[in-house]
Amino acid sequence: MQHKYSTAVFKISHRKLNMIGRQISGKPIDHAILQMQFSEKRASTRIMNMLATARDHAVRYKGLDGQRLVVAESWVSKGKHNRKRLEPKGRGHVGIQIHPQAKLSIVLKEGRTLEEQKAKEKAFKLKRIVSAAVTREDKPIRNPGAMWAW
Repeated sequence: MQHKYSTAVFKISHRKLNMIGRQISGKPIDHAILQMQFSEKRASTRIMNMLATARDHAVRYKGLDGQRLVVAESWVSKGKHNRKRLEPKGRGHVGIQIHPQAKLSIVLKEGRTLEEQKAKEKAFKLKRIVSAAVTREDKPIRNPGAMWAW
């Protein structure tokens, strides 16, 4: 089960908004909200409010577990370029100044909590340890240097 939510189109560059989207993608929802709370970017408060609203809607309307919600996907869409202004230049010339607009969309899914992720990572690392570093002295040295190594 998943829940899709997005912000309204607002005045921001899609590149700047994409950095925020990459920052929160793949994180648990509470951790993503915390990231936006301490972020100094101008759009972070709007994204933080959107994440909180999306979490509440997922719990209330879809019946998802709020403690297990993870930002599974996030992507950015450009808005329309209908806000164009004339920018005066020298010698009577003008340029067209385009004010960019974009919106951020996310998909919330139930996933692992932070504790479960850490436990799985720890178990994986322990599983990779086979022995206590056995050295093999009878194995020949591959690609020996021409001279001493020191």
